[in-house]
Order: sequence, then structure tokens, then C-alpha cells
Amino acid sequence: MSEQPSRALDAVSRRRDFASLDASRSRGRSGPVRVVYAPFEDETRTVPEVAYGIGRSVGTAVVRNQLRRRLRVLMRQCHDEGLLGPGRHLVSVGPSATTLRFEILREHLRAALADLT
Repeated sequence: MSEQPSRALDAVSRRRDFASLDASRSRGRSGPVRVVYAPFEDETRTVPEVAYGIGRSVGTAVVRNQLRRRLRVLMRQCHDEGLLGPGRHLVSVGPSATTLRFEILREHLRAALADLT
């Protein structure tokens, strides 16, 4: 039984794309996880773009990179499950996210995505 490969997500990389996230009012939060969402201006684009904001207060570079990798896996899972709409997403976390088990982090991420207003 072979599993379907996960669809890739694009990265937010341009300054104006980050500016659209900054101007967006669509925000969700659950525990230490925060998500900001900005829809694409071009309706033909369908693959979501994701950026991760993990500040130095969260921990050392090793800790931040481990957390970023966990979030990438979770965002791919959310995309595969159809929880991400086409647009840009900025996922950021607070320091307490480093102590969360993977399953709890997943629940917080899904709740933050569901909380987008």
C-alpha cells in the first residue's frame, strides 16, 4: 500500500507578499500558535504559500529550526487535508511551543487555522 506523496507548499519570499500579510486582518490563534492569512490577489493561483516566524525568544537556533521543521510537516498535513485556502500564511509560535508534543502542536495549529477571521 503506497501513500500519496504530500503536495508541496510554496514559500513566501517577496517583500510585498510579507507586506500583504502585515496588512491582513485575518488572524487566528490557539495557545502559542498564531496564523495570519492573506488571500492571493490573482485568483488563478491555487498552491498556498507559507512563511514561519520563530523569534529568538523561542530558543537557540537548533531549537528554532527543529520547531520550524515540525511546523512544515504539520502545514503539509493541513494542506493535504484541505485545511489551507489559496493564499499566504504566516505561522508564528511563542516560546512555550518548544515543550509541546507533536500531537498537541498539531491541535493548536488546526485550531488557529479554524480561528482565522
